[in-house]
Amino acid sequence: MTKFLANWEVEADIILEPETPFLRYSHPTGRFTAFIRNVPEQRNDSTFLSMQFIFDAPSLLEAKEVGEPLAKEFLDHLALSSNLKVRLRRLFQIFNWEPSLQMRECLIYSPAYANDDAPYEAFDRSLLETVSLLQTIEPSPRVKRAMKWFSNGIAAKAPDDQFAFFWFAIELVAQVVKEASPVPDRCPNCGGPLHCSACDATPLHRPYPKQAIEQLFKKYVNGDPATLYQRASRARNSLMHGEDVATIETNLQIDFPELVDALGHLAWVAIINQFAPVLIGNTPRFLSTSRYVHMNMSGVAHMQLGFWPDFDNPDPGHFPKIEFSMVRYPPSSGPEEPPSTPG
Repeated sequence: MTKFLANWEVEADIILEPETPFLRYSHPTGRFTAFIRNVPEQRNDSTFLSMQFIFDAPSLLEAKEVGEPLAKEFLDHLALSSNLKVRLRRLFQIFNWEPSLQMRECLIYSPAYANDDAPYEAFDRSLLETVSLLQTIEPSPRVKRAMKWFSNGIAAKAPDDQFAFFWFAIELVAQVVKEASPVPDRCPNCGGPLHCSACDATPLHRPYPKQAIEQLFKKYVNGDPATLYQRASRARNSLMHGEDVATIETNLQIDFPELVDALGHLAWVAIINQFAPVLIGNTPRFLSTSRYVHMNMSGVAHMQLGFWPDFDNPDPGHFPKIEFSMVRYPPSSGPEEPPSTPG
């Protein structure tokens, strides 16, 4: 294993006390060491910390994959201890941090850019007319809450957060549209209705929340609603039991962003259909998207640099000053008009 240093910017609502140049923290079992210092400027009403995170990894190309989860875990503990926001914002460099080197292999990262064309020049009078049409009826409290969660899902940056918000929206609408007729409990293996041999009967009851959600998938998903429901339900259970996204993708053999996009589209369709009485016979204008998950692009330069750092105080102000930028070509496509409105 080789020792590496990752130079991170951390967005935080907590900073070091005045006259404290830096703080050093070492994990109790030696898994990593972190140096933390203030960043003087404030940007967009946000404050930042600078964190130099030292850890071991098999190679430079595997260092980010190893070090980033450790850094996030450390900040999660700090957030729990402080009750304040503290999260990774940007990675600047990763250096080989073995003390005997004069030439240091490193990765230099460019700023990350959103892989889309936002803001879109699509806000016109027709969208306001559609809003006016929707507001001619008063949605139920559950639909209003579903709209709130859907809006949060669009804005959330992490795919697992988006998944949770879209699922909340679907779960609420499912309670609105669930069928009133009784349903049986089903076998967890084959899905068939459970039968009581003593009574020679199949007990029935009103749909439970999980069954109502399954009904919603069947109602609004084209193609194969059963498969999408099974994947989404299993992913939801895995997230709620502490699995990370990479593990879920491996266990379910899925691309998690694609699942989030499908769930976001389903949430949108389910909510829009609650306004069907005012949409039928009118010509509302909706924008639609094929991707809800936010994708960022960043470049990385693999280099060798000659410098001798201060291992007792790795101040990034003394690191080599190397910056580069990216130009994306061709640009991605913007939002599209949906193929149809609910009927």
